[in-house]
Amino acid sequence: MKQIRKTLIALVAAAGLLTGCQKVDDKFEGMMDSPNSPNPASADADLYMSRVQLSFAGFFNTASSYGMQVTRQVVMYGPTYSNAYVPQDFDGIWSTAYTQINKHVNALIPIATSQKKFVNVGMAKIMKAYTMMTMVDMFGNVPYSEANLGDGNTNPKVDAGKDVYAASITLLDEAIAVLTPVPGSYPGVQDLYYGASNATGKAKWITLAKTLKLRAYMTTRLVDNTASAKIAALLTENDLIDTPAEDFEFKYSTKQAAPNSRHPRYNSNYTSTGSAGDYMGTHFMWALARDPLKGSFTNNPLTAQGDPRARYYIYRQRINYADVNVNSASCAYAPKPAHYTADMPYCLIGSGFWGRDHGDGSGIPPDGPTRSTVGIYPFGGDFDRNQGTSVSLNKGGQGAGIQPIWSSFFTDFLKAEAKLALGLGAGAADACVANGIRGSFTKVMGFAASIGAATAIDPAYVPTQVQLDAYVAKVMGIYAAATTDAERMDVIMKEYYLALWGNGVDTYNNYRRTGKPSNLQYTILASPGSFIRSHFYPSVHVNLNQNAAQKPGVAVQVYWDNNPAGFIK
Repeated sequence: MKQIRKTLIALVAAAGLLTGCQKVDDKFEGMMDSPNSPNPASADADLYMSRVQLSFAGFFNTASSYGMQVTRQVVMYGPTYSNAYVPQDFDGIWSTAYTQINKHVNALIPIATSQKKFVNVGMAKIMKAYTMMTMVDMFGNVPYSEANLGDGNTNPKVDAGKDVYAASITLLDEAIAVLTPVPGSYPGVQDLYYGASNATGKAKWITLAKTLKLRAYMTTRLVDNTASAKIAALLTENDLIDTPAEDFEFKYSTKQAAPNSRHPRYNSNYTSTGSAGDYMGTHFMWALARDPLKGSFTNNPLTAQGDPRARYYIYRQRINYADVNVNSASCAYAPKPAHYTADMPYCLIGSGFWGRDHGDGSGIPPDGPTRSTVGIYPFGGDFDRNQGTSVSLNKGGQGAGIQPIWSSFFTDFLKAEAKLALGLGAGAADACVANGIRGSFTKVMGFAASIGAATAIDPAYVPTQVQLDAYVAKVMGIYAAATTDAERMDVIMKEYYLALWGNGVDTYNNYRRTGKPSNLQYTILASPGSFIRSHFYPSVHVNLNQNAAQKPGVAVQVYWDNNPAGFIK
């Protein structure tokens, strides 16, 4: 009997433990969701929007990096275009687009609507539209109508790029419609892009949506015979981003830890080891400092020529080549590739500009402390005043850079293209080019002060108004001397290319659409294969989706690129 009693007591105790465990599980079940990824049932629309905005900034940063690489602004290692990237390289941006931006936007919209936070709805639709257009720009046909359905469809088929673009433009129209009436509550400081009052904030998002429509129509103008009329209507309405106060950009801070909120490219280049991580493209630095049409950069600011933005864009860790040897820069001891044209830059270009040539896939030498790196604009690095010293933490703008997703002077260059290619808008294209250059100068030269880093600028090295005017006059002279529209378009796109520093998304699109600038440096390899007209699909798409198939190669063109094979190199 005693043994039976002991057994019964043990069973009751065990049952109590099980019940207790179940109560604990019930108590904490609602606390198992990540605070960084709110679930729809409990999310506040403003907090949810913060997550979308941060994911969107990260998406742009990654997409921009790929564009900067293939257009020679920073290095693409190669050596051929087909092996410059592998499908796994794109897993991150694909996941960000679908499992962060689109997933959260789709969940946010009904929540924000029920809470009458209609500005959030408009913001979300605009960011989703930009994201999906960029996915088409990078990959071509991508999932859309069957994407983000959860258990409803785990193997979404791709939609035609044309249809995804059309759906994205519809999103922009929907955003304008929901933002146009009195929009209810405004996210205020939780609007990480404009952060303004109710009236001015929503007006800027409307202007952004219309500007992105202009951008979309210009991108697709080669394959859409209705684009010209739609572009003309937007130009006539003229509610476009055309003042610095309307610039659409994500701003970083100087905070180094908990969390690190500095610009990602600052983080990778201004390190505690004194070694920069990225290589600047030899061609891009040449276009700033050695283009024979504009004069050569010198260390003496009184005689400086070249591009007045050079010291803001690029920080030279050395102002000469005393550290060059066969181990630190082997290209300096090798002949210029035979397939390069006579005016094409190669290796070191003078005055300490130390980068890497397009498609140079050779080993990395010990040049981290000596290679040139990003400057104060737009990455929050240091201003070049001939320091000639290696990078370190907390230099210059200390990482308080921006993602220049759309700046007002970009609109000037789009207008110039529209005037020249389509005959749209009043006035001449060259006037728009001049406005774009001057707008870029104002933004770049005022950037340090705008982020509280004015002390990083030495007035002795700031270009004078005479130097700025001289640069514009040279460009206008080149434009006036052009005898064909192709030559004129080259001037427009060359200056747009230089002004886009920090935005590789549009440099990549512009190059495929127009083939300009026409003199971009060739790859080191004489026969690198077809230029990347679209990227390989990511491995997470091809390997995990039963309806997905990898494209045959990088020569596959996105739907809006109807230019011939071999059009660009």
